[in-house]
Amino acid sequence: MQPAQAGQGTRDKIRQLIELNGAAAVADAVIDQQRPVVRQSFLAGHPGANNKTADAYVDAFAAELTARRGEFLDLIVDIYAKTFTVGEVDALLIFHTSALGRKVPAAGSGILVGSRAAGTAWGTKSAAAVRADAMAKLKAMGHGVK
Repeated sequence: MQPAQAGQGTRDKIRQLIELNGAAAVADAVIDQQRPVVRQSFLAGHPGANNKTADAYVDAFAAELTARRGEFLDLIVDIYAKTFTVGEVDALLIFHTSALGRKVPAAGSGILVGSRAAGTAWGTKSAAAVRADAMAKLKAMGHGVK
């Protein structure tokens, strides 16, 4: 199958799809997460600046990124257009507008938090045994590790 032709109708469908997937919300979250980095960079480049000026710069910087968010989303549209056929885009839209499809992004953060907690618990439980087994394998291969 051929990837989607990036005609305006298909591009609009892909834009709708990535909006449904929460790409805009992710972009906004990334912008917010960058605030401390932007502030630190501004203060490093402008040693005499006060906190009020730094805060104003960070707000202006974030506003500019937000205003240009569409440019970034257009890049994502291009990636989808190279990856999915027109029929696949239509099928994905059907799924993501269904009850189950709407549940997926809403459940994502809970799944991520639960997965992190499960990974931490599993790592804590398994770490000693994994270290012991790895050391035994090193010794079996003739490495002189104590």
